[in-house]
Amino acid sequence: MITIQNLGTALRVVRPDGTTEEFAASPANQSSRYQEAASHDAIVIDAREALVMKRGSTPQTCKR
Repeated sequence: MITIQNLGTALRVVRPDGTTEEFAASPANQSSRYQEAASHDAIVIDAREALVMKRGSTPQTCKR
């Protein structure tokens, strides 16, 4: 299981092994789309769901 923490202008993803990634709002003035700069992985937040997209993997939908 991953944990997604909303930091306002960014998200922090905590993976099961304890590693973290920061995703900045993309574009900067919104609060539903976030992208990790180095990998171009992305997360889209919609109400109680998050669509997690990693390069080379099938997108996964997560629910709160």
